[in-house]
Amino acid sequence: MLKLVFRAVLFVTQLSGPGGTLPQILHPDFKAEAPIKAGKSGEVTVSFSILKGYAINHTPPINLKLTATPGVQLKQTDFATPTKDPKSKDEYYVDLPTIKVPVTAARAGDYEVPGKLVYFFCSKNDGFCSRQVLDVKIPLKVE
Repeated sequence: MLKLVFRAVLFVTQLSGPGGTLPQILHPDFKAEAPIKAGKSGEVTVSFSILKGYAINHTPPINLKLTATPGVQLKQTDFATPTKDPKSKDEYYVDLPTIKVPVTAARAGDYEVPGKLVYFFCSKNDGFCSRQVLDVKIPLKVE
């Protein structure tokens, strides 16, 4: 029993030691395909880069859930990347996918569409895998 308690304490201290928070593994980048015009539909592409030494699982997929923003109309608020990667021979993306977000803003101006990005990753060095949730804000400049 004592060994079990010792192992549990050791495990928890390894996860929560000094600076024990995980680094942000996946970094989103938001880019409008063309200038977004007031009253017209536009599209923002969300692309991703990843820290070296990590891989992103394609099952479950990367999920982006956006929150409604005054002045911005979203055709949909929930997005997911494909769960199949034709180049992959394992459970990780070879090429990180993108997400296309259709938007319409009634007036010109600067907007931010908040959301949550959820993904699963694994460290290639030690096999550690985890889920991360990232608060994001999609910047929109509407002309």
